Amino acid sequence: MLIIIIVLILAVFCGAILVLHQVATNDQIKEAKEEAEEAVRMQEEEEAREQAKLDRIAEEKSQWYLLLVNEWNAMPDDFDIELDEVEGGYEVDARVKDAMKEMLSDCRDAGYSPQIISSFRTRSTQQWLYDHTANKSDTAIPGHSEHECGLAADIIDSSSAGWSDPLIDAQEDLPAQKWLMEHCQDYGFILRYPKDKEDVTGIIYEPWHYRYVGKEHAANIMSNGICLEEYLRDMSNYYDPQ
Repeated sequence: MLIIIIVLILAVFCGAILVLHQVATNDQIKEAKEEAEEAVRMQEEEEAREQAKLDRIAEEKSQWYLLLVNEWNAMPDDFDIELDEVEGGYEVDARVKDAMKEMLSDCRDAGYSPQIISSFRTRSTQQWLYDHTANKSDTAIPGHSEHECGLAADIIDSSSAGWSDPLIDAQEDLPAQKWLMEHCQDYGFILRYPKDKEDVTGIIYEPWHYRYVGKEHAANIMSNGICLEEYLRDMSNYYDPQ
């Protein structure tokens, strides 16, 4: 009888162990399944966020203020421009006029003397400049000049206005130009053709040519020391749409 009781107790004990093991195994399977489902959910959410970011970037790239005009990208025929005067008869796209006026005003309030010498150009004006320039590699082909989109202006330090040609590298050393290069992004502008980016922009270094892209994009571009072409090419590395 004692042996039977011991056998029964062992049987019950072993059964209990098997049940507990099965429960533990089921819990582990359930936990592993839940972890796998959570991993899939998180991956899907990450992919959705990444796709939403790419969609937002694509949408942002299509905005007028990020229009890319260069040697390889012509000015769109349907780009709508409403011109407005900044000062001295010089006109820009009306959407950037106030930002440019504010930048010039603040530069003067800081004690400097910026002066616009070129802004919006018609296609015929760009054609004339191209036809009459001695070095055509320094002049944009008609239809490929940012000046035709009304979003850019050439700004010099007024002390250089009497030079035979103020549009030279020495412009970068003048007080107004230093201020503009340091603060232009605060108003949504970038130095469009930076030093050592000629192979990317197709244009020589121009420490006088400012282009509107909006404050957020201007800050990203200027703080990273890149040009507009690089920014648009690798925008996901620099722009985080909220």
